[in-house]
Amino acid sequence: MRVVFFLTAVLALAAASVGSAWAQPFYARGSFYAGTGAAWNADAGNQLFDDGLHGDGAAGDGIYGALVVSDQPAGAHDFKITDADWTPGLDWPHNPAYPTQNARLFTAGPGDAIQFRFDGNSAQPGWQPDAGAVACDRAMPAGTVLEVCGSAPELGNWTTGVPAVEVDGIWTAVVRIATPGDHQFKFRSAGNGDWSFGIHYNMLDGDNFAFTTTHADAAVRFKLNMADGRGYAVEFDDTPVLKQTWGQLKALYR
Repeated sequence: MRVVFFLTAVLALAAASVGSAWAQPFYARGSFYAGTGAAWNADAGNQLFDDGLHGDGAAGDGIYGALVVSDQPAGAHDFKITDADWTPGLDWPHNPAYPTQNARLFTAGPGDAIQFRFDGNSAQPGWQPDAGAVACDRAMPAGTVLEVCGSAPELGNWTTGVPAVEVDGIWTAVVRIATPGDHQFKFRSAGNGDWSFGIHYNMLDGDNFAFTTTHADAAVRFKLNMADGRGYAVEFDDTPVLKQTWGQLKALYR
């Protein structure tokens, strides 16, 4: 009974610490929204919630969401997820080398509803960034097709890209990387890089995703999840599996 009570207490304490870590309200602030003030204002119209009712997952899970209606002209706009006071360290995405740079979105004009998401939790293994991931469903113009590019020659040395395929909001490409070691990559709009996604979402001056290969000619699967703004690259074994009939299996063990 003491063990059960102890485990229950530990789990309750952990849950409380997650909930209290982000006590202040957050807002999707940017040039796309003025609300009751000027552009980049924070008010009830662009506040994010962690209540399970605003596209944020479950209540109290450390993921915030909101559907914000743009009241500014159509086109490209900057945005950040932050608090009402622009508290240092509470603004995402955040690149320490370029603290004034912002994420971007593209709206069709006033009245366009944009779904925002902020996740302060640690990511699943392999996904980047680990915490502080932002996303929105207008992160690039409708119909944009993505490719993966990067530092390895097989990824074009940043000059050309490898086509990616989108399924259920996840863009994927598989590429063999010849030389083992540390590499970098981004997803970008095919052929031009007008819209690109790295560890700081789609900042113009955001850092790249990173990955490591451990052996020569490694098959690497690259992913970009548009739902949460995280990227992923991992080696995998793509050796074809030899399929055998039941008769062949019986013959092996006679």
